[in-house]
Amino acid sequence: MNESNHLPAQIKTVWRISALFNTLLAAAVGIAGLVIYHFWDYQWWLYAASFFFVVAIIDFIVEMSLVPYRYSFWLYTVTDDAVELRSGFIFRKLVSIPIARVQDVTLSAGPILQSQKLQEVRITTASTSHRIDGVEPVVGEQLRKQIMKLAVEVGNHDV
Repeated sequence: MNESNHLPAQIKTVWRISALFNTLLAAAVGIAGLVIYHFWDYQWWLYAASFFFVVAIIDFIVEMSLVPYRYSFWLYTVTDDAVELRSGFIFRKLVSIPIARVQDVTLSAGPILQSQKLQEVRITTASTSHRIDGVEPVVGEQLRKQIMKLAVEVGNHDV
């Protein structure tokens, strides 16, 4: 599997739902500010609440508009010696995770990923971990097995 792979289309729904939850969280803070202002008449809470509402709306618009961009440029590749994660066009990012450094590959899925029948793939090294936001369960299991097999092979060659 040396070709670059896109994430499945369902990940766009996951990102949209996450953006909505982030907006609702910021709005909840704004509502709390309004409640505090109403009961205790602290003027600066009114300004804080207004600020959170404005930030929530701007964040929601930005996150939703970036979903197609994010999807178009998010790729992953598994080679014999590294896992590469690519994202962005304007702000490009390429992360190469050497297979020799891989310690663990974990599959997980919270409620939002499960609703879209996806799993997150987390690749852990001694110093950090990286993730592939969401793949189908069959693909996730194949990636986990392939990466761990390559890591074990590299580890056996070093001995």
